[in-house]
Amino acid sequence: MLGRIVLYITFFSCSLAWAQPQVITEQQLGNQRVWNARMSSDEHLKKVFYEAHLSYPPKFIYWRVFKKEKQMELWGADSAHHAYRLIETYNIMALSGNLGPKRMEGDYQVPEGYYYINQYNPYSSFYLSYKISYPNKSDSILGKKGSYGGQIFVHGDSVTIGCLPMNDDVIKTLYWCNVQAQNNRDTNYHIPVHIYPCRMHTSNLKYLKSYYNFDPIRQEFWKNLQEGYNYFELMHCPPKIAVDPKGKYIVNY
Repeated sequence: MLGRIVLYITFFSCSLAWAQPQVITEQQLGNQRVWNARMSSDEHLKKVFYEAHLSYPPKFIYWRVFKKEKQMELWGADSAHHAYRLIETYNIMALSGNLGPKRMEGDYQVPEGYYYINQYNPYSSFYLSYKISYPNKSDSILGKKGSYGGQIFVHGDSVTIGCLPMNDDVIKTLYWCNVQAQNNRDTNYHIPVHIYPCRMHTSNLKYLKSYYNFDPIRQEFWKNLQEGYNYFELMHCPPKIAVDPKGKYIVNY
Protein backbone atom coordinates (compact mmCIF):
# COMPACT_ATOMS: atom_id res chain seq x y z
CA MET A 1 0.00 0.00 0.00
CA LEU A 2 2.86 2.38 0.87
CA GLY A 3 4.53 1.64 -2.48
CA ARG A 4 1.26 2.45 -4.28
CA ILE A 5 0.99 5.79 -2.41
CA VAL A 6 4.59 6.67 -3.34
CA LEU A 7 3.84 5.75 -6.96
CA TYR A 8 0.75 8.02 -6.94
CA ILE A 9 2.73 10.90 -5.41
CA THR A 10 5.51 10.47 -7.97
CA PHE A 11 3.01 10.40 -10.84
CA PHE A 12 1.20 13.47 -9.47
CA SER A 13 4.49 15.37 -9.08
CA CYS A 14 5.47 14.54 -12.66
CA SER A 15 2.06 15.64 -13.86
CA LEU A 16 2.54 19.00 -12.13
CA ALA A 17 5.93 19.40 -13.76
CA TRP A 18 4.43 18.79 -17.19
CA ALA A 19 1.65 21.22 -16.35
CA GLN A 20 4.02 24.13 -15.73
CA PRO A 21 3.46 27.10 -18.08
CA GLN A 22 5.42 27.13 -21.31
CA VAL A 23 8.38 29.43 -21.63
CA ILE A 24 7.39 32.83 -22.97
CA THR A 25 8.70 32.30 -26.50
CA GLU A 26 6.62 29.15 -26.90
CA GLN A 27 3.56 30.93 -25.55
CA GLN A 28 4.04 33.93 -27.81
CA LEU A 29 4.84 31.91 -30.94
CA GLY A 30 1.38 30.40 -30.71
CA ASN A 31 0.21 33.71 -32.18
CA GLN A 32 0.63 34.13 -35.94
CA ARG A 33 1.74 37.77 -35.61
CA VAL A 34 4.58 36.82 -33.28
CA TRP A 35 5.57 33.97 -35.58
CA ASN A 36 5.68 36.44 -38.47
CA ALA A 37 7.73 38.83 -36.32
CA ARG A 38 10.24 36.08 -35.68
CA MET A 39 10.48 35.12 -39.33
CA SER A 40 10.95 38.71 -40.54
CA SER A 41 13.31 40.03 -37.84
CA ASP A 42 15.35 37.16 -36.37
CA GLU A 43 18.19 37.25 -38.90
CA HIS A 44 18.49 41.01 -38.69
CA LEU A 45 18.58 40.96 -34.89
CA LYS A 46 21.18 38.20 -34.92
CA LYS A 47 23.34 40.29 -37.27
CA VAL A 48 23.21 43.51 -35.22
CA PHE A 49 23.84 41.70 -31.93
CA TYR A 50 26.84 39.87 -33.39
CA GLU A 51 28.15 43.15 -34.83
CA ALA A 52 28.02 44.55 -31.28
CA HIS A 53 29.95 41.45 -30.11
CA LEU A 54 27.02 40.19 -28.08
CA SER A 55 25.43 36.77 -27.93
CA TYR A 56 22.05 36.08 -29.53
CA PRO A 57 19.28 35.49 -28.50
CA PRO A 58 19.72 38.53 -26.24
CA LYS A 59 20.34 38.16 -22.52
CA PHE A 60 20.07 41.66 -21.06
CA ILE A 61 18.55 44.57 -22.95
CA TYR A 62 17.75 48.16 -22.09
CA TRP A 63 15.71 50.84 -23.88
CA ARG A 64 16.28 54.59 -23.83
CA VAL A 65 13.58 56.81 -25.34
CA PHE A 66 14.12 60.43 -26.38
CA LYS A 67 10.93 62.35 -27.07
CA LYS A 68 12.35 65.46 -28.73
CA GLU A 69 14.40 63.38 -31.18
CA LYS A 70 11.60 60.81 -31.59
CA GLN A 71 14.08 58.00 -31.16
CA MET A 72 14.37 54.80 -29.19
CA GLU A 73 17.74 53.15 -28.50
CA LEU A 74 18.26 49.43 -27.94
CA TRP A 75 21.23 48.54 -25.72
CA GLY A 76 22.39 45.05 -24.80
CA ALA A 77 24.80 43.13 -22.58
CA ASP A 78 25.68 39.51 -21.96
CA SER A 79 25.77 40.02 -18.19
CA ALA A 80 24.26 42.43 -15.70
CA HIS A 81 27.83 43.32 -14.72
CA HIS A 82 29.09 44.11 -18.24
CA ALA A 83 28.90 47.50 -19.92
CA TYR A 84 25.90 47.75 -22.24
CA ARG A 85 26.52 48.31 -25.95
CA LEU A 86 24.34 50.19 -28.41
CA ILE A 87 22.63 47.77 -30.78
CA GLU A 88 20.35 49.94 -32.89
CA THR A 89 18.31 53.15 -32.90
CA TYR A 90 14.68 53.23 -34.09
CA ASN A 91 12.45 56.11 -35.14
CA ILE A 92 9.21 56.81 -33.27
CA MET A 93 6.52 57.65 -35.82
CA ALA A 94 4.57 60.26 -33.80
CA LEU A 95 4.26 61.77 -30.33
CA SER A 96 1.36 63.56 -28.68
CA GLY A 97 1.59 66.25 -26.02
CA ASN A 98 4.67 68.29 -25.12
CA LEU A 99 8.00 67.65 -23.47
CA GLY A 100 7.43 66.91 -19.81
CA PRO A 101 6.01 64.13 -17.63
CA LYS A 102 2.50 62.69 -17.70
CA ARG A 103 0.57 63.82 -14.65
CA MET A 104 -3.06 62.94 -15.31
CA GLU A 105 -5.47 61.06 -17.53
CA GLY A 106 -6.34 62.87 -20.73
CA ASP A 107 -3.32 65.20 -20.83
CA TYR A 108 -2.08 63.50 -24.04
CA GLN A 109 1.40 63.29 -22.56
CA VAL A 110 3.92 60.52 -23.14
CA PRO A 111 5.38 59.74 -19.69
CA GLU A 112 8.94 60.61 -18.71
CA GLY A 113 10.82 58.64 -16.10
CA TYR A 114 12.02 55.15 -15.25
CA TYR A 115 9.79 52.27 -16.31
CA TYR A 116 9.89 48.66 -17.46
CA ILE A 117 7.90 46.35 -19.71
CA ASN A 118 5.10 44.71 -17.77
CA GLN A 119 2.83 43.18 -20.43
CA TYR A 120 3.03 41.75 -23.95
CA ASN A 121 -0.03 41.87 -26.20
CA PRO A 122 0.17 39.93 -29.48
CA TYR A 123 -3.57 40.54 -30.04
CA SER A 124 -3.25 44.33 -30.04
CA SER A 125 -5.49 46.48 -32.24
CA PHE A 126 -2.18 48.14 -33.22
CA TYR A 127 -0.62 44.94 -34.61
CA LEU A 128 1.74 44.11 -31.70
CA SER A 129 2.26 46.03 -28.47
CA TYR A 130 3.98 45.91 -25.12
CA LYS A 131 3.01 47.93 -22.07
CA ILE A 132 5.13 50.39 -20.10
CA SER A 133 4.79 50.35 -16.30
CA TYR A 134 3.23 53.82 -16.00
CA PRO A 135 2.30 55.07 -13.43
CA ASN A 136 5.40 54.27 -11.41
CA LYS A 137 5.87 55.21 -7.75
CA SER A 138 7.03 58.74 -8.59
CA ASP A 139 4.05 59.31 -10.91
CA SER A 140 1.70 58.11 -8.18
CA ILE A 141 3.10 60.72 -5.78
CA LEU A 142 3.34 63.64 -8.22
CA GLY A 143 0.35 62.92 -10.48
CA LYS A 144 -3.35 63.63 -10.02
CA LYS A 145 -4.58 61.20 -7.39
CA GLY A 146 -7.07 58.68 -8.73
CA SER A 147 -6.71 59.96 -12.29
CA TYR A 148 -3.23 59.08 -13.43
CA GLY A 149 -4.28 57.56 -16.74
CA GLY A 150 -2.48 54.51 -18.02
CA GLN A 151 -2.34 52.00 -20.85
CA ILE A 152 0.92 53.38 -22.21
CA PHE A 153 2.20 51.05 -24.92
CA VAL A 154 4.90 50.78 -27.54
CA HIS A 155 2.89 49.55 -30.51
CA GLY A 156 2.60 49.33 -34.28
CA ASP A 157 0.27 51.10 -36.71
CA SER A 158 2.19 54.44 -36.55
CA VAL A 159 -0.54 56.40 -34.68
CA THR A 160 -0.86 57.42 -31.03
CA ILE A 161 -2.35 59.40 -28.19
CA GLY A 162 0.13 59.17 -25.33
CA CYS A 163 1.88 56.01 -26.55
CA LEU A 164 5.04 55.30 -28.55
CA PRO A 165 4.04 54.18 -32.06
CA MET A 166 6.38 52.42 -34.47
CA ASN A 167 5.72 51.21 -37.98
CA ASP A 168 4.71 47.57 -38.21
CA ASP A 169 8.08 46.32 -39.48
CA VAL A 170 9.88 47.93 -36.55
CA ILE A 171 7.41 46.74 -33.90
CA LYS A 172 8.00 43.18 -35.11
CA THR A 173 11.72 43.59 -34.40
CA LEU A 174 11.21 45.26 -31.02
CA TYR A 175 8.59 42.80 -29.87
CA TRP A 176 10.56 39.68 -30.84
CA CYS A 177 13.73 41.06 -29.25
CA ASN A 178 11.91 41.75 -25.97
CA VAL A 179 10.21 38.35 -25.88
CA GLN A 180 13.54 36.57 -26.29
CA ALA A 181 15.29 38.65 -23.64
CA GLN A 182 12.39 38.04 -21.26
CA ASN A 183 12.55 34.32 -22.00
CA ASN A 184 16.29 34.18 -21.28
CA ARG A 185 15.76 35.46 -17.74
CA ASP A 186 12.64 34.73 -15.67
CA THR A 187 9.23 36.21 -15.00
CA ASN A 188 10.73 38.53 -12.34
CA TYR A 189 13.16 40.10 -14.82
CA HIS A 190 12.05 43.56 -15.87
CA ILE A 191 13.33 45.01 -19.14
CA PRO A 192 13.98 48.69 -18.32
CA VAL A 193 12.51 51.45 -20.49
CA HIS A 194 13.77 54.89 -19.50
CA ILE A 195 12.00 57.82 -21.14
CA TYR A 196 13.70 61.23 -21.35
CA PRO A 197 12.51 64.52 -22.83
CA CYS A 198 15.63 64.56 -25.05
CA ARG A 199 19.26 63.53 -25.13
CA MET A 200 20.35 65.53 -22.12
CA HIS A 201 23.58 67.03 -23.44
CA THR A 202 24.55 70.70 -23.16
CA SER A 203 22.73 72.11 -26.19
CA ASN A 204 19.52 70.29 -25.39
CA LEU A 205 19.63 71.39 -21.75
CA LYS A 206 19.91 74.98 -22.98
CA TYR A 207 16.90 74.34 -25.20
CA LEU A 208 14.85 73.04 -22.26
CA LYS A 209 15.78 76.01 -20.09
CA SER A 210 14.99 78.47 -22.88
CA TYR A 211 11.65 77.10 -24.11
CA TYR A 212 10.29 75.97 -20.73
CA ASN A 213 11.64 78.72 -18.46
CA PHE A 214 8.04 79.49 -17.42
CA ASP A 215 7.80 76.13 -15.60
CA PRO A 216 10.28 75.74 -12.70
CA ILE A 217 8.61 72.50 -11.57
CA ARG A 218 9.28 70.90 -14.94
CA GLN A 219 12.86 72.23 -14.88
CA GLU A 220 13.45 70.66 -11.47
CA PHE A 221 11.99 67.36 -12.69
CA TRP A 222 14.33 67.32 -15.68
CA LYS A 223 17.30 68.11 -13.45
CA ASN A 224 16.35 65.04 -11.45
CA LEU A 225 16.07 62.89 -14.60
CA GLN A 226 19.47 64.08 -15.74
CA GLU A 227 21.08 62.23 -12.83
CA GLY A 228 20.01 58.87 -14.25
CA TYR A 229 20.92 59.93 -17.79
CA ASN A 230 24.42 60.96 -16.68
CA TYR A 231 24.86 57.72 -14.74
CA PHE A 232 24.27 55.65 -17.85
CA GLU A 233 26.46 57.89 -20.01
CA LEU A 234 29.30 57.31 -17.53
CA MET A 235 28.78 53.67 -16.57
CA HIS A 236 26.94 52.23 -19.60
CA CYS A 237 24.80 50.28 -17.18
CA PRO A 238 21.12 51.10 -16.45
CA PRO A 239 20.79 52.99 -13.16
CA LYS A 240 19.04 51.38 -10.24
CA ILE A 241 16.34 53.82 -9.18
CA ALA A 242 14.52 54.44 -5.91
CA VAL A 243 11.86 57.08 -5.15
CA ASP A 244 11.77 59.27 -2.07
CA PRO A 245 8.54 60.29 -0.24
CA LYS A 246 8.27 63.45 -2.36
CA GLY A 247 8.43 61.55 -5.63
CA LYS A 248 12.03 62.41 -6.46
CA TYR A 249 14.12 59.76 -8.21
CA ILE A 250 17.19 58.57 -6.33
CA VAL A 251 20.02 57.00 -8.36
CA ASN A 252 21.68 54.23 -6.36
CA TYR A 253 25.40 54.39 -7.15
